[in-house]
Amino acid sequence: MHPILRSSALAFAAVTVLVSEDSSWQSKPIAQWDDHDAKQVLAGSPWVKNVTLQRVRDLSASERREGGDLEAGTGRGVGLAGIGLFGPTRAAQAIARAHAHPDPGTVVVRWESALPVRAAETKAGEIGIPAWEGDYYAIAVYGVPPPFRWNFANELKGVAFLKRDQKKDRKPSRVLILRHEDGFATVVYLFSRSAEITKKDRNVQFVAQIGRLFLAQVFDTEEMQFQGKLEL
Repeated sequence: MHPILRSSALAFAAVTVLVSEDSSWQSKPIAQWDDHDAKQVLAGSPWVKNVTLQRVRDLSASERREGGDLEAGTGRGVGLAGIGLFGPTRAAQAIARAHAHPDPGTVVVRWESALPVRAAETKAGEIGIPAWEGDYYAIAVYGVPPPFRWNFANELKGVAFLKRDQKKDRKPSRVLILRHEDGFATVVYLFSRSAEITKKDRNVQFVAQIGRLFLAQVFDTEEMQFQGKLEL
């Protein structure tokens, strides 16, 4: 075999083996999963996504007054330099700093109520996984940064939804905030199963705003099947 073709074949074989090993959980009953299978489900299965947060623009003064919170969505103050006291160059630098924001980072979004996810969490021995009562589709956002205000859960409930083509957007019935010792939190959105999601829905988009941060993630129901059954 030609050296280049042989190298390509070997590389393809290596990738095939890697993919096969990484998705080995798909061909096993849950009872036969080991720790590696559980970690693969939680690291990158159809129910688990790493999502980059987006920052919502700062609110204007009139928008803050209208919302009743003069501190909501504000950038940092410009100080004396920003009003031109030390010259135009220093003023421009101060204004740029005032509107600069740190990278909001990423979060992990899990379709928490899916059987494979719950089984993987148990098999992996995760501590403090979300718990709830009632018949819900549960979607959890892990690694949400502070601050967390009073009545924050109710606020988050009003700015999140599940979106499906040609169907009415579904708002969460409840939102739970599970705070952790490191200052971050897991936010759990509970959507009533009264409006059933099926394979025919294909793409289901989860959209949420958390404070001044925004995220949107599409889940594919064709992929979210295990052992021939849609698991949500």
